[in-house]
Amino acid sequence: MSVVTIPLGSLAATTALGAAIGASLRPGDRVLLSGDLGSGKTTLARAIGVALHAEPELTSPTFILIAEHRGDLPIWHVDAYRLPPGSDALRAGIIDERQQHGVTLIEWPEHLEGLGAEGSGVLGIHLATTADEGTRSATIRGARAELLAALDTALGTSGSTRG
Repeated sequence: MSVVTIPLGSLAATTALGAAIGASLRPGDRVLLSGDLGSGKTTLARAIGVALHAEPELTSPTFILIAEHRGDLPIWHVDAYRLPPGSDALRAGIIDERQQHGVTLIEWPEHLEGLGAEGSGVLGIHLATTADEGTRSATIRGARAELLAALDTALGTSGSTRG
């Protein structure tokens, strides 16, 4: 499985990343967004939503747990922050059969079990602040070839690392 780390020095870079991810998503995909508070998970989810023409615009669903949106594909946006670590995604109502027809964006996936392994429709993205104050990086695991190509086109390869 390839691992790509991309520097995100600006809101524009995060928006470009969201656009590339949104363009590569297929029905049934899950995007797992992890990182500390304030690392940009909701900002990236919103950018993915813009790429998919989400209605209404994505906002943090922290207090409602899951929000449904219309768009090019149906979108389920989950914030599992308030769930206890180790919660079963199926029992918590995070995962259901309707999501096979759209995409599910999950913030704080480390609080949930049963989300599936990265790859095969599960994209893991870890956002972190870097030593350079005000900048972030995104480490992406489980990306399909078309996303990797879109990242090269949208963001360029300079500054990104692949493993």
